[in-house]
Amino acid sequence: MMIRYPRHIAIELDGVMYRYDGQRLETISNLKDLSGDLWLLTDLQDAISRHMTVEAAPNYVDVILRKKIQESGEFDDSVSIIPHCKKKKSRHTTEVFFTALSARKYRYYTDLTEGHGDAVFVFPLYAVLFRALKSIRSKKPVAVVFQHNRFADIIVGTKKQVFYVNRCVAFDTSEEQLIRLWDTVKAELLSVRQEHRLELTNVFVLDWIDSLDLPSRTDDSGLKWSQLQGAPVIFNGKRLQVSFLQILKGLSVVDSASTPVEKACFFTRQMAPIFNALLLTAALVLACGYLYFQHRTDLLGNRITALRGQLVRMQALQSADFNREAFDRTFEFVRNLASYRSVPSYRDIIADISSGVPEQMKLEILKIKYTSVEIQVEVFGHIQAPFKTAHTDYQGLIRILKQKQYVIQSNRFDTDIRDSQFLLKFKRKVG
Repeated sequence: MMIRYPRHIAIELDGVMYRYDGQRLETISNLKDLSGDLWLLTDLQDAISRHMTVEAAPNYVDVILRKKIQESGEFDDSVSIIPHCKKKKSRHTTEVFFTALSARKYRYYTDLTEGHGDAVFVFPLYAVLFRALKSIRSKKPVAVVFQHNRFADIIVGTKKQVFYVNRCVAFDTSEEQLIRLWDTVKAELLSVRQEHRLELTNVFVLDWIDSLDLPSRTDDSGLKWSQLQGAPVIFNGKRLQVSFLQILKGLSVVDSASTPVEKACFFTRQMAPIFNALLLTAALVLACGYLYFQHRTDLLGNRITALRGQLVRMQALQSADFNREAFDRTFEFVRNLASYRSVPSYRDIIADISSGVPEQMKLEILKIKYTSVEIQVEVFGHIQAPFKTAHTDYQGLIRILKQKQYVIQSNRFDTDIRDSQFLLKFKRKVG
């Protein structure tokens, strides 16, 4: 995912430098003709790209690769490695897809980017082809072939893994030589399919402004050739469809060969306006919060001041010769009056008892005693009725008294078959 598509993309291919702005493609002499942030897509002249299995942990792969390529004699200078993809196979084995170039050429591109003044990100050609391979999003192996000038760059793999990379070269750009170039590409793909035992059938072709049409042929190899969709572009006044330019829309700074520090600085600068907006919003929120809580603090301060004034006035009203004992007696009298309002009267108590007394029950003695915390009641009477009826009436009286919130302290029931006597003592809390 790109943070922002750059205003200029420089493409260095087959010794020619181009400027691409998304609509037009034109040749330029050097990067000094461009200003602002820049992406440089380059074939890194004389560089090689490989896929190898190295007996080393991922952190040490670059050192082993430099040593191997240096010993192979492919460069007459020290070697610099640009890794595109590393995949750990075992504890001491790593598959790596990389581009190697001479340290002199690497310093050339480093000086080129540092002298530009703005952010410049270098994308090796095979980093772009790897992005094209991932954009196809195939679970089965496919091949991407980029034909330009007298070269055909091949990459075989899936969206997650690379199996093979190579460059095929023709002697010149004549039609006969380019047809032979495509025959060489076909032979390479068939050899890769057999050597790696891949289920390789689909071949996707990327073209350039100087590419010839894909030659038509009767192919019994099982390979299915197709052209990737091109991007419209104007070059030398002509409208063209170039599929290589279409791939650039999916590129990200992450795909570049720049160091992690350079990428982090770029992303930080791109995100700076968002960070500034967030900081401004946070400052406004803090300012509003300060004003709100300052207002609340002022309200609380005013209330505290008012309460303090009220306390001072209450203290001023206290008499210097205040009689605490007289006040306590008065307060106790008032509290007792308040509690007496909740004490049941004699009438209320008699009404409570009468509600549970049947016609044949006669009350002979009723004693009521008031204390500060409860009312104590004692009732004595008799019932002129058979035992069963008399005892049922007696139990009914007890039940009703309990419903009236009386607590039975003691009860006694005596019977002479036709006449029964009872004595009940109960109480009720005051208040």
